[in-house]
Amino acid sequence: MLRSLHLSCLLLVVLQWGCFWKNDTPIEEKIFDVYGTVQSVSLSELVIQGKKEEITFRILPSSIKGSGFETGAYVHVYYRLKGDVKEVTMVVEKIS
Repeated sequence: MLRSLHLSCLLLVVLQWGCFWKNDTPIEEKIFDVYGTVQSVSLSELVIQGKKEEITFRILPSSIKGSGFETGAYVHVYYRLKGDVKEVTMVVEKIS
């Protein structure tokens, strides 16, 4: 009886998905990424055509722009969600 209890506790600890005491990262701190074709770009906004939809991002002074890409370039965008706004952390042109 005691042995099976120890075995059960051991299995619970070993098979857990992660630390049970650690909470998920808040959505505002997560970084997402997406690929797409640039539809328009300005100092404050980037619009790309993704696989399914057109996506608009806010470009901040702290955003990293990998190169001087223009409309039609295929880019990789890293962004954070601040409410309903997607804020660019980094955008680089995808070169194949």
